[in-house]
Amino acid sequence: MDAILLIADNDVRRRGELRGFFSDSGFLVAAASNGLECLAELVALEPHVLVIAVDILWGGGDGVIARLNDGLPVRRKPLILVIGEIPAETLSARTGVESCNCFSMPLRKEDLLDRIGMELGIRLLRGAEDRQWPSEESTRRTLLEEGVR
Repeated sequence: MDAILLIADNDVRRRGELRGFFSDSGFLVAAASNGLECLAELVALEPHVLVIAVDILWGGGDGVIARLNDGLPVRRKPLILVIGEIPAETLSARTGVESCNCFSMPLRKEDLLDRIGMELGIRLLRGAEDRQWPSEESTRRTLLEEGVR
C-alpha cells in the first residue's frame, strides 16, 4: 500500500520541508495552502494522513476538521495530525484531536513520522485501513504524479 499524505499549511517554507521529508520517507504527498484547497484534496485523494496547521487560511485547521467530521463525502477518514505555534493541549482543545496527535513548534518531523507509523500500523492490524488503493487508483496516481499543489 502506498500511503497518501496531505499537508495543509499556508507557510510555504514549512510545507515544502514537510513535503520533501515525507516524500523521502516513502509517502505519496500532496499539499494544500488553505482550508478550501484542503477540503477539495480530502475529497479528491482521500489521504491516509492529514497534517494540518491550526492557523491555515480560509477556515482554520479547526474548521477543516469540523467539516471533515460533519460528513465531508470521503470513504476513509484520515489520521489527523495538527501542528501550530501554541501548546499541544491547546491545539487539542481547539480542534478536538487527541493531544498525542498535536505538535507544537519547533516541529520535529521525526516525531510526526513516528506517530504516523504507529497509528497506521494500528489501523492495519485492526483492519480499519484499506490494503489496496480504491478503484480510482489511476486518477489518484495521476494527480499525485502531476504534483498536486
